Amino acid sequence: MSGNTFGMWGAMALILAPLAGAQSYTVTDLGTLGGTVTAVTGINDLGQVTGYSELSNGDKFAFVWTKKGGMQNIGTLSGDTTSAAGAINNSGEVCGLSYSASGNAEAFLWTESGGMEGLGSLGGQTSNALGINDHGTVVGYSYLADNGTYHAFLWTNAGGMQDLGTLDGVGSSSAQAINNSGEVVGYSYLPGDKYYHAFLWTQAGGMQDLGTLGGNYSSAEAINESGQVVGYSTLPSSSINTAFFWTRSGGMQSLNTGRYSAANGINATKQVVGAMGPNPHAFLWEPGGAPQDLNNLIPSDSGWFLGSGAGINRSGMIAAGGFFNGQYDQAALLTPTN
Repeated sequence: MSGNTFGMWGAMALILAPLAGAQSYTVTDLGTLGGTVTAVTGINDLGQVTGYSELSNGDKFAFVWTKKGGMQNIGTLSGDTTSAAGAINNSGEVCGLSYSASGNAEAFLWTESGGMEGLGSLGGQTSNALGINDHGTVVGYSYLADNGTYHAFLWTNAGGMQDLGTLDGVGSSSAQAINNSGEVVGYSYLPGDKYYHAFLWTQAGGMQDLGTLGGNYSSAEAINESGQVVGYSTLPSSSINTAFFWTRSGGMQSLNTGRYSAANGINATKQVVGAMGPNPHAFLWEPGGAPQDLNNLIPSDSGWFLGSGAGINRSGMIAAGGFFNGQYDQAALLTPTN
């Protein structure tokens, strides 16, 4: 889930200066499919990136980008007009959704050998795949037959689409990511469908409420192989989001990015990326350190202003979005230089 609202918060300037000995990065422009817009949603450990990009006619299609082959349009389901990718695993398998002309959407799994396969739904007209692990297990959300309520799902090739339910047993939920142990994270509404909380789901334990940072809302956006979770939560007496880091032993902790922030990705070494206000700026957080504005860690003459870090892989490569030479909605790959 996205939809974070960022605004001006002057105190954020206190953490914009790079730390001594901070990591630095080169920046690679991922380009477009012929139009002006590209958005990134995932990166794997090989440095392959996925998301969606605009054609010259304005239509948007899911893509896979590789260093060798550049940006590849992976198309749509048969008869559909638009697609967007949600995540990519280390085998290069991609999940996402494909839109029909009527506006309905179906979750898909794409492989280089087999192309794009529709994953169906939980009875409704729309489903969306947002996460995939190295076993090809896919998670996301699907509307139920009433087309007003949606539930988190887990899909496998052998078992099809499994409804993961909700925290309250009644409302809506969405699965945002899955690790190789089959642990799933996302958000679920509470009784009354007024507030939602981050959850961790396991096959043995079902759906666990991860709580909040004191406010009414939270959402888990990513999980690593150690079961560490990141996302965003509101603060006490506030509707403003701030990024969090959750562990089984320590619970939910703020990343001290301030308000108007969200964590979108975490890797095996607990490096976290996301977006923080003001305006927003992409950030990198590492255990024991302060959040770093990624714009201070790239060449000053690169032409880039990075607004959000979408994902980070085991090697520390980051998929990010922002402005390039004044053009908004552009995508970049950041590669560590030291």
